[in-house]
Amino acid sequence: MSVAENSKFIALVADNGTEFTSEQKAIFTIHPDIGFVKGKDSYLSFDMLNTCPNSRVNLFPATSGASSIIQRMDIFSLANGQLLESLTNYNLWCGIENQYMEEDNAHSQLKNGTDPECRAYTCAQTAGTGVDATNSKINVLTERGYAADPRGTLDLGSELFSQISSGSGVVSGANQELDVDTEMCAKKFAARKFCIPLKSGIFSHFGVSEKLTPILLFGGLRIEITFAEDKKVMTRAYVVDGSSATAMVKADSIANGIAVDDIATAAANGGRGAKTLKTIVITGTNITDPADLGIVKGASMILQGTGGSDQTEQAFTVAHAHREFTQTDGTPTARIVLVASANLAASTGCKICFANDSTQSTYKLKNVELKVLQVIPPQGIMKGMIKESQFDYISWDCFLDNLPLSSLSHQSDITSVASAAKSIFSHYISVSSENEKYGQNYYNGQPPHRTFLQSVQYFINNKLYPLKAYNPSAKNDKVVNMNELVKAFKSIGKDVKRLGECRAGNICDYTNTYLHARELARGEQFVYNLKDAEPQIRLTFSNSRDQAVDGQTCGNVRMIHFVFSVKTIMINKDNLQLIL
Repeated sequence: MSVAENSKFIALVADNGTEFTSEQKAIFTIHPDIGFVKGKDSYLSFDMLNTCPNSRVNLFPATSGASSIIQRMDIFSLANGQLLESLTNYNLWCGIENQYMEEDNAHSQLKNGTDPECRAYTCAQTAGTGVDATNSKINVLTERGYAADPRGTLDLGSELFSQISSGSGVVSGANQELDVDTEMCAKKFAARKFCIPLKSGIFSHFGVSEKLTPILLFGGLRIEITFAEDKKVMTRAYVVDGSSATAMVKADSIANGIAVDDIATAAANGGRGAKTLKTIVITGTNITDPADLGIVKGASMILQGTGGSDQTEQAFTVAHAHREFTQTDGTPTARIVLVASANLAASTGCKICFANDSTQSTYKLKNVELKVLQVIPPQGIMKGMIKESQFDYISWDCFLDNLPLSSLSHQSDITSVASAAKSIFSHYISVSSENEKYGQNYYNGQPPHRTFLQSVQYFINNKLYPLKAYNPSAKNDKVVNMNELVKAFKSIGKDVKRLGECRAGNICDYTNTYLHARELARGEQFVYNLKDAEPQIRLTFSNSRDQAVDGQTCGNVRMIHFVFSVKTIMINKDNLQLIL
């Protein structure tokens, strides 16, 4: 069926406004007169604005991108208020799909704001001969966003979810005074538009066959989207150090701040006249844009030197910033000039950092719209759809469990009552680093060697699956774990296109967010009844999680189990009924 001739996009504004902040709820009403919509082509569009009180630069989480703004989505029948679908931990599942379902991430990067490589980890191997345990090579995993594997080395400005507005660019020539227009390259943040698909079963995101969503038969839909808390969305960006364009620093303290030229010295500020003490010059190799430094107009910062007449911390606000060529000899080498809001004391050996690092960065959504593709099917197909008494779709339910750091064996019970289950996926989160500012473990998860996981086995309906437990660690049954994962995705109509990064040492370990999974029913027509099966996952661990790995201690772990199942909406002229 071709939908191009009989379709059009309809933009819906939330009933309760167009602008939202964290943890608020947007409510959309899709009236029954819209008829039928093509769910896979419907999407949410919005403008994202960084409202951090410190004017601190931020990125979306590497894997979930703009989808990180949605913590939960609930869909109700407009006719009788029946809850039809409830999607919790929505942003987490989007991050998982972005890694495994995208062979080329360029599309997701442009529209969804994900990291260019869209993966949780980078793997490097330590030196070693591999002859014995003492000299063997060890896989070291680093989260995307950490200093050993920085994001934004090439173009930080393009990855920020709230763009740094820029203009024509350069102040050139010798002995430029600061009265010129110096706001060309680093003004305040500007909103940036993103479009994210709706990963909902009712909108046919899962399953092999695509269906039109019968809004008419549901009596209309009420969609409630709960936006995520700031710490699930705002990921701090490493920025370029002033001494080198390749070194990346947090710039959250003077100790790991951005190196700058000395304040009020002839070498750094020659020819600037009376405004010398307001000027901070950064001449790092190939640093050509303030965006590389993550500095914008209005940024609250601290300067401190190790020599000169003043070595105390000096707080200042960036009045404006620009780039310029060397002023005295005409050498075409770009450098960055920051102008403080007030004079700074002369000092040497200076660094700058962002102030108030403990302050939580915040965001705001503007122009939020739900755009649905209305489709008018041929009359014959429409009559057949109206006569149908049920609508089947695949969706998930989340079940939580806690894994204490000292447990060496654990049985995780899944209290699902799904009568038509398809698969189970399990995700591990370090509680202590769940909302880490520079890379939330909520999305990245914990690979097996950090939790010391050494065996996985499912116990369902008094049977063991598989009959022999497997060890998912990279040097044991990694292939078995990946094979089980591929089958589980296939059962919900998703073909895995990428199991991880294979360049260099990355092939040696998990670089996507680690999951272990179990396919419960193969094929579109088959399901598994979990209602009385009392499913359980049996796990063993080689060590307690108070032992440091990759320089980090995992500690207590939160487990999230995604249970996918076929749900049925029974439709009659008087009522709707949901069958789990």
